[in-house]
Amino acid sequence: STQVTILPAHGIVGHQVGIPFSLTLNRGQTYSATASNYIAGTHLQGSGVIADKPIAITIKDDLLSGVPYGGGCADLGGDQIVPKNVLGTEYIMVRGFLNPPYDRAFFLATRDSTIIWVNNQVRDTLMTGETYVCAIGNNRSAYIRSSAPVTALQMSGFGCEVGLSILPPIRCTGSQSVAFTRSLNEPIFLTLLVKSGGEGNFLLNGSAAVVAAPLFDTVPGTKGEWMSAQISLSTVDAPVGVSSIISNKTHL
Repeated sequence: STQVTILPAHGIVGHQVGIPFSLTLNRGQTYSATASNYIAGTHLQGSGVIADKPIAITIKDDLLSGVPYGGGCADLGGDQIVPKNVLGTEYIMVRGFLNPPYDRAFFLATRDSTIIWVNNQVRDTLMTGETYVCAIGNNRSAYIRSSAPVTALQMSGFGCEVGLSILPPIRCTGSQSVAFTRSLNEPIFLTLLVKSGGEGNFLLNGSAAVVAAPLFDTVPGTKGEWMSAQISLSTVDAPVGVSSIISNKTHL
């Protein structure tokens, strides 16, 4: 008996733009809101959802074309989004492994007149539900700040295979130990973000030999406060089918 109300920012199959509609879901049930048009600009970004009990919302887009990245790839992208009360105003995107023109991130305003800065330069002012698209270009990372909480979704991937993931705000996230498993004998990489001073304190499966301080770069616009790195792992560093642990002795 969870009551869910949706306000479409764009057309949903069976529902018109700007006209809210409600539905009732029981435990374990799912409703899928499908955009009326396949064109990216008419998808459901900026739509509002309110529920009287906790719910999970997953966004998905199928298929995302890899043609702009030099190939005929097409892949599904999506992630579980987070509620407005845990959004932040500071984000860092670290470039993944897409071919040029590389990654983009999408920042959606939750309040009117939200100012967006990229590496401390003003880039846009958004109204509620509007999106600023940040292209990382040749930079290894970028620091994005907003005057009010925004959602952040990064488009990254490998080669011409495109994927999507929610970016967490940098002031309320992180862990000193994360486990992962290399499932196949395929390339695997670590993307690490840490405050300055912690870059030399990483251990991979208890060893300090793989993740070393010289591999880190300063994130632009953070005045040296944040460092990022991408580490390629061999099958010796992270064996196939075996759980590995990346940890930091002093920092999140």
